[in-house]
Amino acid sequence: MKLFKYLFLATFSFAACQSEPSKNVTAPEKEETMDSEKTLVVPWNVQIGDSTNALEIRRDPAADMTNLEPSDIVDALNLKYPEIKLQWVKLDGEKALVSIADATYLTQQTGSEGAQAYLAEATYSLTELKGITAVEFDFEEGDHARPGVYKRTDFKF
Repeated sequence: MKLFKYLFLATFSFAACQSEPSKNVTAPEKEETMDSEKTLVVPWNVQIGDSTNALEIRRDPAADMTNLEPSDIVDALNLKYPEIKLQWVKLDGEKALVSIADATYLTQQTGSEGAQAYLAEATYSLTELKGITAVEFDFEEGDHARPGVYKRTDFKF
């Protein structure tokens, strides 16, 4: 009888230990599935025109804006530009507030056209979302970029 009790307890303990990790594994998979439904592509891209050799901003046809939040656009920009860590702050009326803690790469290393291209892509992409008409960037000013409020009309290519 004692042997039966020990076998029962050992089996029960083993089964209990095995069931817990599977619960922990399933929850993150569910989260990943929900996140994978969102497309993390920057909706607007600055490119060099084929015939003009001038900078142009173009809508990316692969970008799906369905169910996207401003933080998703920020994540897409951070994936495309890992050296520039854009942070979503908040929405203030129709103005998106974002910040860059260390803007050295943007303001000192991308050149004027590179900085302008980044600010244009971020502004166009965030203002693609309903209710956002302007983007306020907060970062330390440098040689090639300055903080402030930007609208689509601020970029002429």
